Amino acid sequence: MASDIDMASNALLLLGDSPISSFTEPGAGAQAAANLYQGTKERFLSYHPWSFALKEQVLSRLTQEPDTRTGYKYAYQLPTDMIRLWSVVEWDNYDLVGDKLYSNRTELLARYIYDVAESLIPAHAEKALTYLLAAEFAVSVTEDENKAQMYTQKANQMMAQASTIDSQGRPQIGIISSPFTEARRGGIGGGFY
Repeated sequence: MASDIDMASNALLLLGDSPISSFTEPGAGAQAAANLYQGTKERFLSYHPWSFALKEQVLSRLTQEPDTRTGYKYAYQLPTDMIRLWSVVEWDNYDLVGDKLYSNRTELLARYIYDVAESLIPAHAEKALTYLLAAEFAVSVTEDENKAQMYTQKANQMMAQASTIDSQGRPQIGIISSPFTEARRGGIGGGFY
């Protein structure tokens, strides 16, 4: 798997620039990579519940409770490595407020996206991130808006493919029989006439 420097270098090569061996090298390519890499990676990770970037953690309940006007009894500290909260297991109403989560549950398990090491990003997602990096670096390195637009389109296509591949690792959730689904079919055992 590629490192951050490898992915930044590959994005620069797509733009016709020279590869880099560090983010501190002189030149527009290294400077663009140094300034834009981390934010672009975090934005990419936040787009989809990537299986390789999901983490679960029981949230730490804080002693200080939320204001009673919020309607919540408990405040929880969000993980410091969290990029995006994806879900709360055993879902209940909650609100995100800054770096805290308010809820009425006494214990919460959060599933969230974190800043995963590059070595854990699989090839299908790595290619999508490389295209997104090229789109972000394009104007700084080439001063060409058309290249930025072209690589944005390529990134969007690769992200769609990568998210489809990633989602294939999860079982499909079946439709649960309920009065609502039965009513759509015309009642229990019924059909449309």
